[in-house]
Amino acid sequence: MAVLALDISGVPRQWISYDDAITYHAKNAIAWALGEVVAKYRGGVQNDGEMSYLETTSIIAIKGHGFNPHKHAQVALSNRTLFGRDRYVCAYCSGHFPNYNNLSRDHILPKSRGGENTWMNVVTACKDCNAKKGHKLLKECGLELLYVPYAPNHYENMILQNRTILSDQMDYLLAGVPKHSRILLS
Repeated sequence: MAVLALDISGVPRQWISYDDAITYHAKNAIAWALGEVVAKYRGGVQNDGEMSYLETTSIIAIKGHGFNPHKHAQVALSNRTLFGRDRYVCAYCSGHFPNYNNLSRDHILPKSRGGENTWMNVVTACKDCNAKKGHKLLKECGLELLYVPYAPNHYENMILQNRTILSDQMDYLLAGVPKHSRILLS
């Protein structure tokens, strides 16, 4: 489990550990917080006999310089994020392959024909379909795309980075995900 760290304006920055979140609390560096309490750290005994503690919620906004979402407007393309974007579904046969080892990255316009390694030119393909397509164009091998590629935004990338997202964190992130995202499909 992790805490969703935001900048003071509410833009997601990164996933951080409970320890890091508690450290921000101890430094009085939290501007505001949302969600349920996910961790409570006990301290020492105070002068009045009370036990001191610090706790953190699942979403915290950290004081300081604003996070520039345009700096991260381009989500890094990796197989993990690509397969997540495409929900582990082959773009040609619609097979669902939850095992990462059965999938590959396919370039719609093959690199050998000038295609680039960009979000708009790659889809998830099972290894059989990718082998069938090879270095051919779709019309040359008789395959059709079953879904359209798109570039995920920063909020969607935050979802793709974390496998164990709490419901309040997911609700917060989904508010920033565009309607065309496959993440919104159930």
